[in-house]
Amino acid sequence: MAIKLQLLTENPKEIELIERYWAVDESGQYLEKVSALAGIIEMAQGVTLTSFIRQRCNAFDEHQVCLKCAELIEIKNRSEAKKVPQRPTKLCTVCQEDQDAIVLKAAKAKSAELERQLAEYTRKQSTRTVDYSEIPDNQVLLLLALDRAITPRLTNGGFTVGDCRGLAPRYVGDFVQQLREAGLVFDDPGKARPGTYYWEGDEIWRVRDQVVYRLAPDVASRSADEIIRSLVDRVYTDADGIFNLWLDYSVADVMRYLGSQCELYHHDLSAAELEEIKSTMRSALETYSVSQLWSVAWKVVRDAASLANREYYNRPKAAATIPGKIRRNLEKVQRESIELKAWSRPEQHPAGTLGMVLGEILGVDENTSGHMVSSLVTWLTGHACSPSVEAELGEPTRELMTKALAHDASSSVMLRFAELIRAGHGVRFAVKEIAGSFST
Repeated sequence: MAIKLQLLTENPKEIELIERYWAVDESGQYLEKVSALAGIIEMAQGVTLTSFIRQRCNAFDEHQVCLKCAELIEIKNRSEAKKVPQRPTKLCTVCQEDQDAIVLKAAKAKSAELERQLAEYTRKQSTRTVDYSEIPDNQVLLLLALDRAITPRLTNGGFTVGDCRGLAPRYVGDFVQQLREAGLVFDDPGKARPGTYYWEGDEIWRVRDQVVYRLAPDVASRSADEIIRSLVDRVYTDADGIFNLWLDYSVADVMRYLGSQCELYHHDLSAAELEEIKSTMRSALETYSVSQLWSVAWKVVRDAASLANREYYNRPKAAATIPGKIRRNLEKVQRESIELKAWSRPEQHPAGTLGMVLGEILGVDENTSGHMVSSLVTWLTGHACSPSVEAELGEPTRELMTKALAHDASSSVMLRFAELIRAGHGVRFAVKEIAGSFST
């Protein structure tokens, strides 16, 4: 081991201490221990021997050279020295400073470009307007619910996703993203915390939870408060849009409950498994109520917890069965016309303002079946009495009522009809099912 010294002192005692500190034998072992050298020169309180020597000497290891210029690498203490020549992997002090300067210059240029692009984005957004009288019904309802969740932030300043926690039981960021993609709210970079926007390669990325949003300006220059008031009197006509928003909200309501149950029993589901369950639940919600699917989630999660305690099983394996168990359970319910039980809403699981708004305009809650919601939406939007619907249901209904009167069973028919509707079945299925009972 060969150490080249560059002395920064002319004090003989200090020079002696430095040379003894770095002195090695033929095998590269240091001749003296650090503890034996500590008392040779009096040092200020708190100053270590290593830092004292480093202030008075630069040490270079002849077994380490700069990757770029091949000059010797400076070392700070004994542990950094090498006993045999090393393959170049480091930069010397000068080259490292040059490299750091280049990196710093590039970072400053990137930062300046980021600020320029964000300023340009803000300028364009401030000149873009929205005709709120033309936006779809589902977006109207979402804005009304958002205003209720964050009043007065929507109409008076900016808001973050974290401010919107009261909007829905889960997936709040996704609902806000719907409004962002529709151009109804936009980013306000000037109000965001430092680090919210950053470069990833050649693209600008953002930390979604830190983004500050604002309501887009109105084409008629109305204030934000006036915009919200105008939306309250909306006449709804888009049945599909409203029903899909109800599905989005109800999926969030079901998945929140499922998540709390999985947390209770320490079931960790992957992102792919959660997406599979979401898809299954969304399809089921077209028929059943949220509270009925809570009962399915409750049963399946507990079955998985029991399975985890069996021999040759563990929690990860048991949790992986949950998506399939939910799907098979719902298939059996539909195949055998089983009436699902309905669970009550847990106290720690609020509905959210979107659920409240949907409940007010539709008269629905977690106990309303998907079939019933669909019917209510068609009534609300003026599509319930269309000729095609009447033509399809008219004849089967007349035949059913004729048979019911002939068998003096009108009361039992109506009770059975109500029972099937409560179980989540549609009017068509209920009429067909009851009519079939008269032919057996």
